[in-house]
Amino acid sequence: MLSWMLLWMTKQAKFMKAQVEGAVTNALTDNKSAGWGIFSLIFVAVIREGFEAILFVASNLQAVMVPALGALGGLVASITVGAMLFRWGIKINIRQFFQVMGILLVLIVAGLAVTALQRFDEAFASLAAASRASASLCFYYERFTKVHSCILGPMVLNTNKILPDEQFPGIIFKSLFGYTQHLYLVQAFTYVVFLLTVGGMYLRSISEGGGKNKSVVQKANTLK
Repeated sequence: MLSWMLLWMTKQAKFMKAQVEGAVTNALTDNKSAGWGIFSLIFVAVIREGFEAILFVASNLQAVMVPALGALGGLVASITVGAMLFRWGIKINIRQFFQVMGILLVLIVAGLAVTALQRFDEAFASLAAASRASASLCFYYERFTKVHSCILGPMVLNTNKILPDEQFPGIIFKSLFGYTQHLYLVQAFTYVVFLLTVGGMYLRSISEGGGKNKSVVQKANTLK
């Protein structure tokens, strides 16, 4: 779903900006009170994200104070960025900003695929251990190592001693990009295929959009 949303938004971005700006301008021109409706829509969207962040942080506040410090730092950073954008008028290239965010989103979704495979492996292992009838579910099993997989094939990467995924900074990569210290063949294959397919389609849509925008600018300059 996230991959489809990213690709769809990339294709619609060149038309969406003009449509949204035109619709908002027409609404504000025809109805003076329409501004409150637009404000309410933005307010509800922002406050929903705020409540979601509070729920995530509050679930960890009772254990240690590190999440509280992280939440406080994030709040200060968001206020600072908002003040710089709206008060002091710092300008950024929105198009390039969202392109970079899109690449990060592709990496995040690829990590979700790796994590999902790991959860499936754990589920199959639990079912196989529950009874002899379901023991055949684990068609691959490394019997000579403590670390093994049930359905993911042999291990291709072990970074337990270099970058463990339960310690900083490995836990950050694990949370954001699905990093795991024990990478198996099926996970590695899925990750590479995902980046080549979805990542390739996203980069292609970016290059096509950039080419179309340049051609529009060149036509406008020619008319001038």
